Amino acid sequence: MRACGVVILLGLVSNSATPTRLTFDGQEKQRPRWSPDGKTLTFARHESGGLKVYQYLFEPDKLDSLRRLTKRDAPEYQAVFTPDSKRLFLVVITLSGTQGNLDIAAIDKDGGDTQPIVGDTNGLSHQEWPALAPDGKRFAFSSTHEGNQEIYTATIDGTDVTRITQSPGHDAHPCWTPDGQSLIFSTDRWSGLELAICKADGTGLRRLTESPGLDDYPAVSPDGQSLAFVSNRDGQYEIYVARIDGSNPTNLTNHPDRDTQPTWTPDGKAITFLSGRDGGCDLYTIEVETK
Repeated sequence: MRACGVVILLGLVSNSATPTRLTFDGQEKQRPRWSPDGKTLTFARHESGGLKVYQYLFEPDKLDSLRRLTKRDAPEYQAVFTPDSKRLFLVVITLSGTQGNLDIAAIDKDGGDTQPIVGDTNGLSHQEWPALAPDGKRFAFSSTHEGNQEIYTATIDGTDVTRITQSPGHDAHPCWTPDGQSLIFSTDRWSGLELAICKADGTGLRRLTESPGLDDYPAVSPDGQSLAFVSNRDGQYEIYVARIDGSNPTNLTNHPDRDTQPTWTPDGKAITFLSGRDGGCDLYTIEVETK
């Protein structure tokens, strides 16, 4: 229904947008992501006062479809589907002495045991935010296994781990452009968090955003023309949409409560995000028409 849509034209946004609420439990959540076939939404949910974090699958058109993906007792989150919609890569916590490593594992959409993909057996480190390349042959992620948090890529089986960024700063939350040629990520190499882009081999790094606040959680539209991200440049965390080069950033959600972690629907017509606008933390989808 176009009456609830948002038209982005030369950086201007209609104020008639009304997000559709998808969940109603108010529990803290993380990283919503659609399956490429558009049938299933996955997200992590904090339970038992935030002590438990479990990954769930959800079909928005079936209110009783919410189901937990795994049966592990340890936390699991930050999942993303493989391009064929049949498997998910997710972050799991494994013990290293008395503390926990963050490792990346794979699991079938229908459940079963997690299969380790990348981790660190030599010490405590965090492997986070997996992002599958469009062709499904490689994935990007951030890791601290060399001391500083950098962006890496690896083949789908976890081999050929390649460091992409080289910075004393903090590089995180990578996403691919639809052609698989570039990675966009957040970085504090220019002081506050900004967005940057580089080629898939790490060359050609350039800055995309420059704001008085923090810019994070980039997500590229399926057509590769638009970039959604979170920013507090106007004093409150909102979802912004810009051109793929970072120009013409536009406040999409414009709400006094926190909005964060956007993801595009596979058809590119809407953005799903997390918001505290009705108390707690729930999932919402807002229609977007870019021109």
